[in-house]
This record gives sequence, structure tokens and C-alpha cells, in this order.
Amino acid sequence: MFKLDDCDLGVAVCEDFWNDKTFWKQRLYPNDPAQELIEMGANLLVSINASPFNKGKMGMRCEMVSHRARTAGLPIVFVNLIGGNDGVIFDGASIISDRYGKIVLQAPPFEEFVETVDLDCGIADSRCLPGDDIETVRAALVLGIRDYARKNNFTKAVFGLSGGVDSAVVAALASEAMGADNVLAAMMPSPYSSRGSIEDSVELAQRLGIRTVEKPISEAFHVLRNEMDLPEPKAGSDSGAIEHAVENLQSRLRGNILMTISNAENRLLLSTGNKSELALGYCTLYGDTNGGLAVIGDVLKTEVYELARLYNRERELIPRSIIDKRPSAELAPEQFDDQSLPPYDKLDPILKLYFEQKQSPEEIIAAGHEPQLVYEILNQVESPANEFKRRQLPPTLIISRNAIGVGRRRPVTHRYRRQAKPSSIGHGAPK
Repeated sequence: MFKLDDCDLGVAVCEDFWNDKTFWKQRLYPNDPAQELIEMGANLLVSINASPFNKGKMGMRCEMVSHRARTAGLPIVFVNLIGGNDGVIFDGASIISDRYGKIVLQAPPFEEFVETVDLDCGIADSRCLPGDDIETVRAALVLGIRDYARKNNFTKAVFGLSGGVDSAVVAALASEAMGADNVLAAMMPSPYSSRGSIEDSVELAQRLGIRTVEKPISEAFHVLRNEMDLPEPKAGSDSGAIEHAVENLQSRLRGNILMTISNAENRLLLSTGNKSELALGYCTLYGDTNGGLAVIGDVLKTEVYELARLYNRERELIPRSIIDKRPSAELAPEQFDDQSLPPYDKLDPILKLYFEQKQSPEEIIAAGHEPQLVYEILNQVESPANEFKRRQLPPTLIISRNAIGVGRRRPVTHRYRRQAKPSSIGHGAPK
């Protein structure tokens, strides 16, 4: 408690404010320091926070602050940190509520803000947003890239530009965060890269104003493949261990090129894998997982498409051909993502319930998802091989609850497999 003129000022630090038994079903600890300050006679409560961003959290904070102010009958000033630290992004978006629970100020997110507020003005602030829309996600990722680079002494970035939507969105985010002049896109076509992918990459780079460099891998790939006595990939062949090794050799060659550019030019290497693919292990260790920062590693594929459409809202910044094309790693002839992964519109809702809401298979099935698909996806997510890959990912910008990486730790070495309960077997779940 502090005396400020005729005001008794109560100051709570971060989670000491987040323990209201009338708001939370589960509390952090038995006592409630903020309530103790109120009972000591505070007539203004200030909460100093380092509350990380995730989708929907801005709206939840507004509800929490409004509830506490209304039940206590005193104004509350909720101040929040802004900036990126590794993968954690602090959005600011500070809040002031009057004694009746009306939010009279919501600071704009992702920017420093100073304002003088009349606590008795009685005028609600129209900026109090849920914070789960795709525009907010874009702003969070831009701030995350900018601060991670700046705080780790990088002024330039490099990434692999494939002609797909993932690298296109990373290109747009990086250009916004670091300036187009500081971003280098490396195009590394293989024998299986389509002409359209190369042309789309060039067109995107021109629209963004970023520099490109082309480093084909075909010759190096054939030399190493022959040296290792590996077969050439064939269209439609079953992908066994040898076929996977041949495909992954291409990705690892690209990873070597990108790391070499990063080392030689002191550029931050941005990884372009999305959450849907990383969750199911659809990535190559020491290949496309290389990097200093995983920009969209917590962004589902369907959200990547939303970001692409957002960037095209005013003009076609990302060529429509990139957004419309059938996703492909282009590591073998006629190879497409949907040959190895479930359709993203079926996969992503299941991953969202599993990761962000920590729902069990039974709860996910009850939400309307096919039992067999749910168990297949979750067993693939939790497989030791895929956990081993994710353990070695670069820092990932976090935009959701329970993101891959920090905050979600699973053992690599385990034999646990999810099995359908008898009640689910009749609905198509695996035995």
C-alpha cells in the first residue's frame, strides 16, 4: 500500500492479481493478494503485469479486470508489458476500469502508449477487442520477429522461398517487421520443383520489394544420391525409409545453403514450417526445421491462409496462384501434402482442441470429429519420432495457449499409444 496525496494506492504484481476466487475456477494459490489490498482500504488498485499474448487473452483480461472492479467497487489500472522475448510476445494492451466495471481505457496492442484518463468519465473505450482475430495475430508475429532480431543483434534476415503459401506469408511478415531491404529470399529449386513455383516466388519477391538469390540443388542432389547409391524418387511410389531418405536429402541440402548464407552474412534464418505440419512431423530434421526463429510454428495451416488473405485485403500482395495451388513439398514427382496428411480443414480443428483446449480424444469426438481420424492424428502427434523432431526446433513465436515447444513438454522415449474406449469402437475408432 502507498499513500499518494489523498489516495490509498494498492499495488499488485502480475499473478497476484490473477487469483480472484469469484472469477477463476482454479486458483494459483489459496490466498488472494489483490483482495488483501482491497480489505486493507485501497481505493485505487494498480496491477503491474508481464502477461504474454495468446489468442483471445485481451478479451479475457477485460472481463477479469471489469469483474474485479465491479465486485470491489473501486477503479483498477491494469498495466502490461510490451515486446518480444524469445518466442514469448507481450502485447501491452493495458486496461483501466472505473469503479462500476466499465472499461474506460484499452491501450492499443503491440505499441507503447501513454494516456491521461478521468476515472469517473463513465465513457466506455471502444477499443476493447477480443484479441483473437487474424489481424491481431499478424501484429503479434511482426512484433515477435522485430524484437527477436533486434534484441539478438540481427538487422537482416534470410529464409527459403519455395513458391508455397507458408514461405510467402513469412516473406510478408519479415518484410513488415524488418524492412524489405533487409530481407533475402533464397530460391533453391530441385529436379522436382515446378516452373510455376519458381515464377510465383519471383513475382512475390518483386511485389514485396525483397531481394532474391537462386541456388539450385539439382546437381548436388544427384551427386550425393549417386554417392550414397540411393534411387531416384518416382511418382506415386510408396514412401518407405529409402524413399524418405532421398526426399529428405533435398531438404537438408537447402538447410545447409540457408545456414551458410546466415553464417556468411550474419542474417537471422527464419524457419517457415507451420504448426499443422510440425505437429504431425511433416518436416525434415536438419532441413526445413533449420533456423534461428520459427515464425509460424504456432500458426495452423488454415490460419496461414487467413494471413495470406489478410495481406491481400487491399491489393494482391501475395499472388493468387500461391494461395490457390495444391500444397506440395515438391520432393518427388507428383507429390502433394494431402497424400500424407489429412485435409487441413479436418486436421486443424482437431489440433486446436487438443493443443489449445487440452481436450481428450473423447471430448474431441463429442465435438463432432470422426473417431478413427482423431486417434490417428493424436497418435501421430505424440509419436516419439515426431516429439524428437520438435524438441530440436528453433524458438517459436507463440500466439496460442499450449504452443509446441516451451510450455508443452513430452518425453521422447515412451511406448504410450492412445486406444479407443469400447464405446467408441462402434463408431469407427481403431481397436
